[in-house]
Amino acid sequence: MFLLILIFLALILIQFGWFPLIQIIIWLFVLFSSNILIGINPFSQQYRVIRIISILVIIFILYYNAKLTLISTIILPFSINKISFLEDIDKTIQISDITQKEKILLYDNNKLSKFLNNLKDETNYVVNISFIPDIVNSSIDCPQMLLSKPILVNKFSSPTTLAQYINERLYFMIDCYYLDDSILQQNVVGPGLIFYYWKIKIQ
Repeated sequence: MFLLILIFLALILIQFGWFPLIQIIIWLFVLFSSNILIGINPFSQQYRVIRIISILVIIFILYYNAKLTLISTIILPFSINKISFLEDIDKTIQISDITQKEKILLYDNNKLSKFLNNLKDETNYVVNISFIPDIVNSSIDCPQMLLSKPILVNKFSSPTTLAQYINERLYFMIDCYYLDDSILQQNVVGPGLIFYYWKIKIQ
């Protein structure tokens, strides 16, 4: 019995990681404690309720984390830890005709994280990222420069990975077009990024 529990916990660790494992260990302890107490006092209804709640919570933890794993491996057909390009998806793709736009001040990683967090669950997006030297007056006819090919993101994408990729593309832009590094420096109008993004459905 003890060996089976160890195997079960090892599978949880491999599949879901440390945080769900710790939660399940806590509730397994509560479950076994309630079983012992029921053995001591078999007529206590409180311990039976605790046992039922423990079982339900363990099932919910497994279901919730399994759902997240399913979303990040099957529903989302690309890695969340590296940049994926639209052209790399060898499937039929439907792109929404509704264009959404987000302005982000350069190097504002908090707003970049907020942008990803505000995306809808279980939805993939294709994104074009443009650099603009004047983010404040971007509604005026200010030139923009496309940083890369269309990329794929979702709520579970890594903001750190995305920020690193954007920085690489910014310095490549400077080298490629012989620009001065000062174009990336913070100023009153602030250089920034404009994210043009669309929902996509992958079949």
